[in-house]
Amino acid sequence: MFAASPIKKPLPGRIWDGDDMSKPLIDMGEVDALRIYSLLDDYSGYESPFLGHHGISLLLDVVAGDENRRILLDAGQSADPILYNAKLHNIDMSSIDMIFISHCHYDHTGGLVGVLKEIGREIPVVAHPTIFRENYIFEPHLRNIGITRENGREAITENGGQLVLLDEPFHLMEGVISTGEVNRATDFERQGIGTYNIEDGRIVPDRLMDDMSIVVNIKGKGLFIVSGCSHAGIVNIVRHAVKITGVEKVYGLAGGLHLIKADDERIDKTVEALKEMNLKLVAAGHCTGLKALSRLSTVFEEKFELLHSGKVISISG
Repeated sequence: MFAASPIKKPLPGRIWDGDDMSKPLIDMGEVDALRIYSLLDDYSGYESPFLGHHGISLLLDVVAGDENRRILLDAGQSADPILYNAKLHNIDMSSIDMIFISHCHYDHTGGLVGVLKEIGREIPVVAHPTIFRENYIFEPHLRNIGITRENGREAITENGGQLVLLDEPFHLMEGVISTGEVNRATDFERQGIGTYNIEDGRIVPDRLMDDMSIVVNIKGKGLFIVSGCSHAGIVNIVRHAVKITGVEKVYGLAGGLHLIKADDERIDKTVEALKEMNLKLVAAGHCTGLKALSRLSTVFEEKFELLHSGKVISISG
């Protein structure tokens, strides 16, 4: 049975909106190597045999000393392209040790039960406690874009998912943590994305506080952040990771940055903030948007990589 590694220092309750973040909250350790397999992205790459489908699914293959674990971040909106792409990678899905769900949306959760069925054994499914809420949009029409009934709590547990629902940072393994809820401190990242919850018969704008990312501390390199959509804001996420770990050096990031509907000002401020972090690798895809991808490519040059189905990123200490 999976058990979360304890946090080294007690947490001061929730950690957003101005709480004291002056001291590291978690002693995370480090890993020797990280390899990321892109099992799904909106784009499949040039002359690629891999399938693209709106959504994201990234497999983290992590080595820390004698420990080697595989963590799947998100499960797209369907298991089919993920399983197809995994076969092209020669990845046995039963080798996956854990599933981490970044947030509730259908393009990250729709393939969850299908993936669990393919894995065929009990494994932890890590997510935020509010992951099962209904989450609505009203354009172009009313619909719930959260987890479907087919991927709900009962379906997950019936197919071997051991739910680990936590909103605070904690260890996934040595050198790898969940961010927990992310401190929303950056002014230009405070905008919502137009999703709503229904609470006590009222429509309430959703802050997407369930948006969580994975942080890996690579020996000799620093932090590497892996996100689903970065609804908390990628600058917020990186700064939050530094604060909760006390590791100031950030090597890079991979995932969706959700700048697809951002205006030029927000894109420019985001790219400039990331540039100031002296990142060595920015691998962006999914919901980042063409304009932001172009800007990242221009600014980061050879340090920028387009994330797509079939891509493999390897980093070792």
